[in-house]
Amino acid sequence: MSGKPEEGGRIIMDMTFNEFPVPTYQQWRTVAEKSLRGKSFDKTLKTKLLDEIELEPMYQNRDLENCTTLANDPGVFPFLRGTTNQPRNWKVSQEIIAVTPNQLNKCLKEEFARGQNVAHLVLTDEMKRGNKPCLDKNEGITIYDLKELQEAFKGMHLSNQLIHVDAGVVCLPLLALFCSISNQLEGTIASDPLHQLATEGKLTYSLERCYDYMALAVKWAQENHPKLRTILVQSHIYHNGGASPAVELASALATGVAYVNALIERGVSCDEAGQSVTFAISVGTDFFSEIAKIRAARVLWAAIMAEFGAGENGQKMNIHARTSSLTKTKQDTYVNLLRGTTEAFAAAVAGVDSLHVSPFDEALQEPTAFSRRIARNTSLILQEEAFIGVTQDPAGGSWYIEYITEQFAKKAWECFQDIERAGGMSAALQSGLVQDRIHTTWKQRSVEVEHRRRAIVGINKYVKLDETQPLKQESACETLDAYRKRLNTNDEKIEEMRPKNMEDVLAMVRKNIPIHQVHERLKDNVPSIEVDPIKKRRLAEGFELLRQRSNELYDKFGQRPTVYVIGLGPLASHKTRVDFITELFQSGGFKVQLSDPVAGVEEALEKVESFDFVVLCGTDESYHQLGLPLATELVSRSCDVFIAGRQEEELESLLLQAGVQRFIDAKTNAYKFLHDLQAKMGGTIQ
Repeated sequence: MSGKPEEGGRIIMDMTFNEFPVPTYQQWRTVAEKSLRGKSFDKTLKTKLLDEIELEPMYQNRDLENCTTLANDPGVFPFLRGTTNQPRNWKVSQEIIAVTPNQLNKCLKEEFARGQNVAHLVLTDEMKRGNKPCLDKNEGITIYDLKELQEAFKGMHLSNQLIHVDAGVVCLPLLALFCSISNQLEGTIASDPLHQLATEGKLTYSLERCYDYMALAVKWAQENHPKLRTILVQSHIYHNGGASPAVELASALATGVAYVNALIERGVSCDEAGQSVTFAISVGTDFFSEIAKIRAARVLWAAIMAEFGAGENGQKMNIHARTSSLTKTKQDTYVNLLRGTTEAFAAAVAGVDSLHVSPFDEALQEPTAFSRRIARNTSLILQEEAFIGVTQDPAGGSWYIEYITEQFAKKAWECFQDIERAGGMSAALQSGLVQDRIHTTWKQRSVEVEHRRRAIVGINKYVKLDETQPLKQESACETLDAYRKRLNTNDEKIEEMRPKNMEDVLAMVRKNIPIHQVHERLKDNVPSIEVDPIKKRRLAEGFELLRQRSNELYDKFGQRPTVYVIGLGPLASHKTRVDFITELFQSGGFKVQLSDPVAGVEEALEKVESFDFVVLCGTDESYHQLGLPLATELVSRSCDVFIAGRQEEELESLLLQAGVQRFIDAKTNAYKFLHDLQAKMGGTIQ
């Protein structure tokens, strides 16, 4: 940095730092390798993602030399940097669940008064199937007929509100309901039969009939409600099943292609099809990867729709994001606040159109008013206080993000082509191609979690066993029993008629015929294809099971499973291994009791009471001097003895001969080890 005088005596600073030589990547790498002291550079400093994308420890401008999309501006094909050239905030689209129409009405008004701007309704599974609704489980919203929908939106003007509803297999009856209470609809009221098929394994309609009605909905909406989208492409079940970002994205793209092909075959133009689709994508905690995933999605969908022949508006991807269910925990739920914030931040930076931030207690119970408020305010703070929406494509130009965006796009495209070669998304689900890839990735994720290489804060690392859980939601619905009775009454018989067009569906709905009966008249008698359903999972489930089993043992024996940890020698010599062992056992719900540092066998034995499990922690030298005689004595007292850390083969052999059960180190499958210990103690939960 240097300065030079200009007219008027001002000093102009040269900020190029030209006097400092710029090192090359190889020069930097040479210095870095020296600091590793013999460790492998690639294994130590490079990271391999699930999609076999290798991350460098440092990125430079040279990494973008072959990047084909970097020069594009926002709002320009292929829309890497967003579908508009103007900064804008995303819509706050929090999912709403209520039991009765009256409760839904109150909830909608409260949410909209506090910053929400999309009426995002979550229907029950039976409603998505087109079956008669029931209230056996409080899992979503039940809309029985037109009268109930009118009650739910009493005092509200839908023409001024955005809507988001996953209607399930066929959206016509629900679309007719909403059209009957508003002459101007905007948002998404849509069907997603392939997502329903992947989730449940079968459909209540044949897939061809689903596509017939999908085309009917698109044509009718384009003519009567041009701002309404009637096709939904969701990635949630693939993401929450454990898919890698590339497989998740490829599955969504292949689903979108299947829908567009089906619509074109039924007389819908590719532009109309493209403008009728909303993509709903789950966003996980791997911050930069999730940003790259969403940016890559826009690029690939634009390329696909361009191949179909769609114009600019048909190429743009409308994205609703939902923070991940896969990453959330039932225990230490307040940590979910941080996970949700990270995921929401990634979605916002990536430029989504609308966003649902999952309440922190979502995995545990029906979210409370408090947890819903915090989730909603996460979006509002990112908008109003962090000003994320003020900048168009905040991540644009980052060497790292631009590079991995292109890598994710390439990997997702390869997987997408594999699905297309298999015959498309429905064929790939029937053959098990998609399920197999998800299963493979899930096993990789599971191994990382079980070995504690992937940290789940509060679950397999940094555990607090006495963490309090949030208060459960109390039912505020006094009329629930009466409402359940109404739903359980026998249906009145209606005239046998088969709706032939949207006007027929509207006529039935306006006669207040129950929605499920309208579905019955729409269904065909062709059997649905069947596939292996994709199981919805959470990364924390295994260790949550261990904690549950420990609670069962506590109820059975009056105390938690307890392990006694003996530190051999001075504190500094064993603290690292003591901390490792403590955290490992606590992740399984074990109580860990620590000894004071001991210097002799007799001193150590004086501290051992009636413990079934004892772990010795120390240096390799202390294991030879103290560990061997101490282990022999402890085994004679019927204790199961374990050693923290691996040792040389000769010492390990001597310790095993002394009766040591096993050695516990970073390569130990912590989940399996703790599970087996609990089983030995009498835990019965499988």
